[in-house]
Amino acid sequence: MRFATLLLIVSLIVGSSACAKKDADRSQAPAAPALQLIKIDPDSEARVGIVVEPAGADSAAMRVELPGTLEYVIDQFAEVGYVAEGRITSVHANVGDTVKRGQPLLTMLIPEITGAQAQALSAQATLEVARDRAKREAALLEDQLTSRADEEAARGKKTMAEADLAAAKAKLALLGAQVPESSQGIRGNGLVTLTAPIAGVVVSRDAVLGAFVEPRDTVFSIADTRTLWAVLEVFESDVSLVREGTNVELSVDALPGKTLTGKVATLEHEVSATSRALRARVVVPNADGALRRGLFVRAHLPIADTGPHSLLVPQSAVQPLGDREVVFVERDRGVFEVRTVVTRPRTSQVLRVESGLSPGEKIAVRGAFLLRGEVTKQ
Repeated sequence: MRFATLLLIVSLIVGSSACAKKDADRSQAPAAPALQLIKIDPDSEARVGIVVEPAGADSAAMRVELPGTLEYVIDQFAEVGYVAEGRITSVHANVGDTVKRGQPLLTMLIPEITGAQAQALSAQATLEVARDRAKREAALLEDQLTSRADEEAARGKKTMAEADLAAAKAKLALLGAQVPESSQGIRGNGLVTLTAPIAGVVVSRDAVLGAFVEPRDTVFSIADTRTLWAVLEVFESDVSLVREGTNVELSVDALPGKTLTGKVATLEHEVSATSRALRARVVVPNADGALRRGLFVRAHLPIADTGPHSLLVPQSAVQPLGDREVVFVERDRGVFEVRTVVTRPRTSQVLRVESGLSPGEKIAVRGAFLLRGEVTKQ
């Protein structure tokens, strides 16, 4: 009996201790975050830049934006120069002129042409003498009046003379000149007219009357500006979104309200070591000539919401608040709930929500940082 009573007392003591421990643990466990609301003037939402959209909606906020610049299409661009030194004697075109293929641009005096023509005449005369000697030596060899060595030497000189003349003619062709009929034809030569290699617009001119031009100099640049390239910087995190043929919507900072559409024509295979980006080229029509090389453009690409439980939101909608990330869910006009979410990156500008938010709930996709500021004031 005494043993049973003692056992009952011990059981009561252990049970009381366990209950006390549970009560202590319950008091120390973190409480679920209480519902937190922010109220702002509904009429000032738009004015301060707060935009509300359903979570997961395909809108402008959900499109990746890629920076880029307008460039000339490389196959529709030409630089004009000359292969030899010379002095400009006249200029026939200026920046902004529309030129046809073959239209004269400038005239230059090339001293090297006269020297090359004299060299060609000399090589031609030497060849004639060498041919006559080789022919004579061949006839003498048949009559056994000369040695085979002399005949072979004459043939060798003829071959060398033929090579010298061919080289002189090739040099003149490179300079855009021909072998004159005689030494009298050299006089007054050396003038060369440079023409437009393509049809287009003169976009740069470095030709100055009387200036001395070297082979490395570019005196004119011509471009067909009816189409341009929008060269986009595609960063590593966005590479999966861009393919050849991807539809792109473009806006131009210098032309507000002007929207262009196109497709990705080419995508480079190497990532730049400095920018960590690929370059994509989009062909842009420019029939009215309003676009200019070097203008800054923004390309907007849609993002596919892939996966059975995938919910994408713009990065601007998710704000850091202490050690957590939050979104601002609209409960009523001017009333927002501060909602904790768990996210992971999808692109450089879009996040995938893992938990804390349901598709279709209205959230602040722009201006969320202003709402975060209101939270910190409370």
